[in-house]
Amino acid sequence: MNEQEKTLFMSEQEKTLIYKTSSILRKDTSIMRLNDIIEELVHVIESKTKDVRLPGQE
Repeated sequence: MNEQEKTLFMSEQEKTLIYKTSSILRKDTSIMRLNDIIEELVHVIESKTKDVRLPGQE
């Protein structure tokens, strides 16, 4: 089954998630493993929030 055929069976929510993660990570996430997507999203969040920590957080 090719990528086009796979998208026919995706729900609208799945398509939206692929679009959003691809936008955030600036790469095609449709072929990435879920763990890799999560790891990269966590990295992006940490890099954007590292200077916005509450007192006492490390």
